[in-house]
Amino acid sequence: MKHRLVHAVWAALSATVCLYLIFTRQTGHPPPIVLVPYVLVAWGVGHGLIWAAQRLAAKGRSVSALGDTAEQSWPIGLRLALVGTGVPALIGIVQVIGTVLKRQWYPYPEAGLWVTMLLVCLAHAASSAGLLLRRRWSRLSSATLAVGWAVLLGKQITEQLVRDTGTDTTGVMIAAALIVSLLLFAAYLAWSREVRSFLMR
Repeated sequence: MKHRLVHAVWAALSATVCLYLIFTRQTGHPPPIVLVPYVLVAWGVGHGLIWAAQRLAAKGRSVSALGDTAEQSWPIGLRLALVGTGVPALIGIVQVIGTVLKRQWYPYPEAGLWVTMLLVCLAHAASSAGLLLRRRWSRLSSATLAVGWAVLLGKQITEQLVRDTGTDTTGVMIAAALIVSLLLFAAYLAWSREVRSFLMR
């Protein structure tokens, strides 16, 4: 029942956007109605992703049933990890679809950067699939990705401080807090007993 509800909500959302683009005032260049095919592509891809996620989650529950954890609710940390790995995976899909539709590298004009970012998205997608399947390795891969983002953010802050003496202190403090949060989250995924027991094979 929940599966059908998710599909119904996604279909209703896509239909609402299409109707808005069709019946809104057709001003500007390009007019809004030109975006309808893109919404239809997103509609089809979205249903495919929902179906795939449901299949992976069902397989994970069937495997965990052997360890009596099938009905155990997801720890809040793993739910955050699932969102944190799933969103970049979706961005990767948008990147590929945009490149195909526009017939040029999208949204990164350089081929090297485009490939690098796609590999990053694929790494997140693999971790997201592992979490849905309740594979134990997925907690370490998710923790590694969190550490990677923390290191990247720290590098950017350092470069900005060295290059610009008038850096916004508030922005630096927020970024530093985000780095600490990412590192603490990675430590939670790596050493939490709750996470390890939930992902037990």
